[in-house]
Amino acid sequence: MPIEIPKWEDDARSADPDACLFCEVAAGSGGKGVVETTGLTVTMVNRDQFEVGQVLVATRRHAPTLFDLTDDESAAVMSAVRRVAAAQTRAYDLDGLNLIQNNGVAAGQTAPHFHMHVVPRRETDSNWGSGPPHIAEIEGKPPIAPVRPHRITLAREREIAAHLRNFMPMWEDDDER
Repeated sequence: MPIEIPKWEDDARSADPDACLFCEVAAGSGGKGVVETTGLTVTMVNRDQFEVGQVLVATRRHAPTLFDLTDDESAAVMSAVRRVAAAQTRAYDLDGLNLIQNNGVAAGQTAPHFHMHVVPRRETDSNWGSGPPHIAEIEGKPPIAPVRPHRITLAREREIAAHLRNFMPMWEDDDER
């Protein structure tokens, strides 16, 4: 049985029902707080900030799941994850970091485009456990509510993106730039 790919939520995509929000962002539109783009990836602020500074690293090419990535895209995603994680660490003085990547509806994937969550973690001011609240729901457990409202405005996305860009490292081995 193939992996079931989710559909976009009504409020997450453009007026075109076949449009992909992440593809629109990769093409330079879509109205997101973009931290960085490379030839193969786009790093954007997640509108659901379970932790301040949470971002998504997605492929520029439309690929629904991990299984649809090329080896070059896989490597580029991890390189982008490393860069933004370094920026988050410097920008927010983190205690830890979660990488979350879901494939298929059964695994909690909510967007039909490959992306990895890079989630800053702090020992204080965090009460949602080891993953986003929707993971608890999938596992049949009661979700832990975040300590603050988690859906942010576009203006706040752009503010967080600009802040993180100030801390982004430039590494010489970034071949995909």
